[in-house]
Amino acid sequence: MKRIILFILLITVGINSFAQEAKLNIKSLNAKNNTVVIQIPVDGAWFYPAKKEIKFDADSTVNYSLKINKIAWLRINNNTVLIEPGTTRLVFDKGILVHSNKNNEGMLLFNKRNTEFYQYRARDYYKKDSTTAGLYQLLENDKNEAVKPYTELFSKQKISANFYNEIKRYFSTEEVILEAAIPMIILSTKQKINSDLDKMWADAYKKHPINNVKDAFYPDFYHHARYYASTYLHYYLPLKKGKKPLEKSEDENLKNCYKSFEDNFSGKTKEYLLATFLYDEMLQSKYQRILVDLFTSFKSSYPKSNFSPFLQPFADKILAYQKDIKKDYKANEKFVANYYEINSLDSLMNRFKGKTVFVDIWATWCGPCKAEFEYSAGLEKFLQAKGVEMLFISMDKDVADQRWKEMIKYYKLSGSHIRTNNALQKDLIDRLWEGKGYAIPRYLIIKDGKLVVADALRPSDKEKLYAQISKFL
Repeated sequence: MKRIILFILLITVGINSFAQEAKLNIKSLNAKNNTVVIQIPVDGAWFYPAKKEIKFDADSTVNYSLKINKIAWLRINNNTVLIEPGTTRLVFDKGILVHSNKNNEGMLLFNKRNTEFYQYRARDYYKKDSTTAGLYQLLENDKNEAVKPYTELFSKQKISANFYNEIKRYFSTEEVILEAAIPMIILSTKQKINSDLDKMWADAYKKHPINNVKDAFYPDFYHHARYYASTYLHYYLPLKKGKKPLEKSEDENLKNCYKSFEDNFSGKTKEYLLATFLYDEMLQSKYQRILVDLFTSFKSSYPKSNFSPFLQPFADKILAYQKDIKKDYKANEKFVANYYEINSLDSLMNRFKGKTVFVDIWATWCGPCKAEFEYSAGLEKFLQAKGVEMLFISMDKDVADQRWKEMIKYYKLSGSHIRTNNALQKDLIDRLWEGKGYAIPRYLIIKDGKLVVADALRPSDKEKLYAQISKFL
């Protein structure tokens, strides 16, 4: 009995020595709203949907506590902070971190680092030097230069040892992720890489295996792991042996990607990567039923996962979507007659002579486009009151035809609808984007068959947009 009690006491002491309380005192100056957004760790890892929104009162202060080990990464109002046990007092001005009572200079310096997407940086490194020896030297030099000011701060006792060590780990992880990204980027552009880049790619994974969930603090860790499993293991290595991947359906690709995480990772790292994969795909709002099935599999494998509560709302939206698309179109959800024969914007506008039309150019894959649908009810009410027509132009390809028609129902898009053929899409790109590709959402105002505003305000602009449209009534 004494041995059992001693064992329990030892466990308790061990737990308490790791889990310690960290208190945050957050002051917001000149804030746009009275909300502080804290991205909290889940099982010690960054998980993007795990956010806590806290309202502050007249004193503009928020207090928040959480259990951490020696040190933890948080994002507060999109600023990265490292907190240690005890009380950390943070001051934000217009949403930007300006002061911390702990590791102040280090914290401010870290939030000025280069945050460009790692694949763009990898591409730029290769432009500077295409030899692996030169690339290794560039990466090592840049890592050392990045760490240097923190070394000086540590020598002056302006940052703690825990903070300093964590910063060094961050830039070391970044170096390896960039090493793996360079050969991948070259492969994607040239469809082949030389033996030196081949070795560089393999060595990156040997040097720093993707098996520590603590590395998830690095923003691009998930993408690094995904490209290892899907591109390196399941595309590049078979390609070296002369095996070209077969074309597969979207659902098959999602299942295969999920399985690649299952097969090539273990422990908490696997659980985190599977959860992040599901979140990343559900976030695209394509509402694929297969993602609900994969989430069900995830919950079966991890019945007590702390990630599941953050994924469930996304799964519920998919189920609601699958239910809504079975309904008939409403009378005010209509398609432009013979829309597939319309090859130019002028031809399309001729269909609306004598009318004022607000045009929404969107696509089913465009997240910002779909985010604007949140304001459709207010816009529809205004347009109906003023006798203005609504026209939706989808830039989707033929393969997305069914999803386009489904989303009209799901988002309750009242108005006329057309999906561009190749000729119409090219004409729109030439007319609106000078032939240099396109960026959506994009909004137009048409009056009596003529384009009068080529870059109108968004539905989320509400009254400002309504005033803009009113000029052409």
